[in-house]
Amino acid sequence: MTVDSQQGPEDITRGMGPPDIRCRCEGLCKSYGRKRVLDGCTFALRRGEIVGLVGENGSGKSTLVRCLLGFTPPTSGRVTLCASLGYCPQDDLLNRRITVEEHLSLMRAILERTHRMDESFTSALLSRLRLVPFRRTRIGELSGGTYQKVKFVTSVLHRPDLVLFDEPCDGLDWAMYQVFWEIVTELKEAGTSVLMVSHMIHDRSHFDRILELREGAVADG
Repeated sequence: MTVDSQQGPEDITRGMGPPDIRCRCEGLCKSYGRKRVLDGCTFALRRGEIVGLVGENGSGKSTLVRCLLGFTPPTSGRVTLCASLGYCPQDDLLNRRITVEEHLSLMRAILERTHRMDESFTSALLSRLRLVPFRRTRIGELSGGTYQKVKFVTSVLHRPDLVLFDEPCDGLDWAMYQVFWEIVTELKEAGTSVLMVSHMIHDRSHFDRILELREGAVADG
């Protein structure tokens, strides 16, 4: 999908870029009134790589992700997406009145319209993340860490080509943090590209590249 800030919604089309490029961001700018949050961001995400995006709080990381997803229209610049997407937001957006199982059933019903769903993959995720005992628990009754794990599962349920994580490890204990990275690494090895947004990168060895958003700009060759 290509999102061009100089075009209307009717001109949004699916991009056909190089086969190893999952996302390309070119000269992306975003302003709110006189305040410029993003100022010429340029980078590309390639197949099967994990990229970290770091920056101080308020530097525009979440705004950049929302522009990549098409949730927030940029002021200028271009975003080209050539991949199926998964998204794990920092915000708490899950319906707290339904159970974990009801939530997953709803997501499967939506995703299976365009993706081939694998029930064994879902079951393995729930087992590895120790979510099986919570399948009948209402989401509003989950602890912060367990809620975070459900968001993570939601973002990778369909094994997307590209997944965007915004502070995905908040609330995870050390054991689940390790499991998180095991699953992400396996997705990477299967060809999934990952953009992980964080104000601080702890384990740099997990990343192929780390980009820094500073004064609204990030550039990557």
